[in-house]
Amino acid sequence: MKTDAASAAQPFAMHILQWLSIALLLGGLCACAPNSAYRTHRVDLNKDASCQRASADMHDDPRQGCGSVTPESVRGLYELHFVEFDDQGWLFPNTPASADALATNPSDQIDSLMDRLTSLLAKGEDLSIVVFVHGWKHNAQADDANVREFRALLEAAGAEERDRAGPGGTPRKVVGVYVAWRGKSWTVPDPLLSLTFWARKEAARRVSIGSSRELFARLRSLRTHYNEAQSAGALQTGAASEKAGARPRIRTLMIGHSFGGLILYAAMSGSLIESLAAQRDLAGTGKGTELAERPADMILLINPAFEASRYEALYRVSLRYRPTRFQPPLLVSVTSIKDWATGIAFPIGRSVNTLFERETTGEQGTAMKKTPGHIDHYLTHRLYAHAPGEAPGRDNAKPGDGARCAGWRSEAELKDLHGEELGEAVRQNKKLEAEDAAEFFRQNLTPGYLLKPNWARTFCGGSFLTTVGGTDGVAAANAVIWNVEVDGDVIKNHDDVMNPVFLAFMRQLYGDVSTHP
Repeated sequence: MKTDAASAAQPFAMHILQWLSIALLLGGLCACAPNSAYRTHRVDLNKDASCQRASADMHDDPRQGCGSVTPESVRGLYELHFVEFDDQGWLFPNTPASADALATNPSDQIDSLMDRLTSLLAKGEDLSIVVFVHGWKHNAQADDANVREFRALLEAAGAEERDRAGPGGTPRKVVGVYVAWRGKSWTVPDPLLSLTFWARKEAARRVSIGSSRELFARLRSLRTHYNEAQSAGALQTGAASEKAGARPRIRTLMIGHSFGGLILYAAMSGSLIESLAAQRDLAGTGKGTELAERPADMILLINPAFEASRYEALYRVSLRYRPTRFQPPLLVSVTSIKDWATGIAFPIGRSVNTLFERETTGEQGTAMKKTPGHIDHYLTHRLYAHAPGEAPGRDNAKPGDGARCAGWRSEAELKDLHGEELGEAVRQNKKLEAEDAAEFFRQNLTPGYLLKPNWARTFCGGSFLTTVGGTDGVAAANAVIWNVEVDGDVIKNHDDVMNPVFLAFMRQLYGDVSTHP
C-alpha cells in the first residue's frame, strides 16, 4: 500500500513529466537545428586561396560559401579540416552542387583529409596533427565558439612550430581536424537547450561506434607507418625522439570535450588497453617494449561526459602496468570541480537511463551514474591554479625572489606586445618553460629513470600539479593514464576549456612528449 507522501508526490511528478514532454515537443517542432553537413564545399589549397584567412581572429568572409568550406587555412600557420557525422554516426551524404558552388561532397571528408595528409608527407612535410572532438551544444558552424577557439589554438601551435624550427629551419606543418556531430540539435538557448541531454548523449554514443572509428584508425595507422619508417622499423613512442637525428614525421595530439570525450575515448581506449596489457601478456616472449606504444602522442579528455563504468577496463589494466622508466602520459582526463554538467546534470540524467538496470555492487552502481572525474578512487592527480602559499593570479615575474619562471609573461601581457617584441617575449617564455621542466626532472627523476613518489610540479603560469597517493608510490608517481581533478580557478565551468591558464598547462605537459626524459 502506498504511503500518503508517495501518493501526494505523484501529481507533482506527473506535472513535471508533462512539462518536460511539452517542452521537448515544442523544441523539436519549432527549433530543430539542421540534420545536415555544414562543411559541404571542399577546396584544393594548392589551387584555391579565395577563402584563405590572414589570421584566426578574422571574421568569416562575407563572400558566398567561405563559411562552409573545408579545409580552412591561415597562410604559413595551419590548415583546418572538418569531418562531420550525422546522428547515426554516418558521414553525411553528398548534395547536388549548384551552378556557382564548389564540389559538395561531405561523404568524402575522411578520404579527402587522408589524401591531403599523405600528399603533404610525400612532399617531405613533417606534420603536427591536432584533433578536436567537440561536445554537447556545439557543431561545425563557422561561428561556433568551439570552432573559433580551435582556430586560435591552431594558430598558436603554428607559431610555436615556426619558432621552434628557428631561422632556416623547417617547421612542422600544423593540420587541425575538427570532428563534428550534431551536438546542438536545437537552436534555442539554455535552459531549454539543456533538455536535449538524453538525446544528445545517445547520439554521441552512436557516433562513437560509427564511422568515427574509421577516422581514428586511419590517423593512428598513418602515424605508426611513417614514424616507424623514419626510425628504420623501430617503433617510436615519442619520448625524447624530437631531439634525435631523425625526428618523427608525425606528432598527434587528440582532444575530446564533453560528449566529444566519449567519442574520442571509445575510439582510442581499445588501443590503450592493448598497449598497456602487452607488457604482461607478452612477458618472456622477447616481443615486449620498454615503453608503451602510443596510439597518439597524447590523448586529452576535458570534462568528459561518459559513465565511469566505461572507464573501468582501462583503469584496471593501467593499475597492473609497471613502468620501467618515465613516460609522459598516454591519456590525460581532466574534470573541473565546478563542472555542473558532469557533476550534477550527468548523474541525474544517468539515474533516469539506469532506472531498469541492476548493479552487482554499490561501486558499480556509482560508476554507472557518475563520470570518472567525479569518483575519488579513480583520481591520479589534482591541478590547482597556484602552488600552496602563493596568491591567486601571481605571475612569478619578479627576478631574484626564488619563484619559478621569473620573467614569464602571461597571455594578457603578450596581447599588448607586437612585432619583434612579441616574438622575443614568446621565445623567452619557451626558454623559461624548458628550463622549468628540466629542473623538475633533475629534482625528481631517479637514477633508474623513474619519478620519485609524491612529486609536485609547478608550471610556468602558476598552475600546480600534485599526485594522488596510491598503495604503490612509485607506480602512482609514474602512471601513464591520468585522471585529474581540476580546481575551479583553472577551469571555471563545463565549457571553459580553452582559457589561458589551462592552455599554458596543457602546452607544457604536451611538450614533455618530445623533450623528456
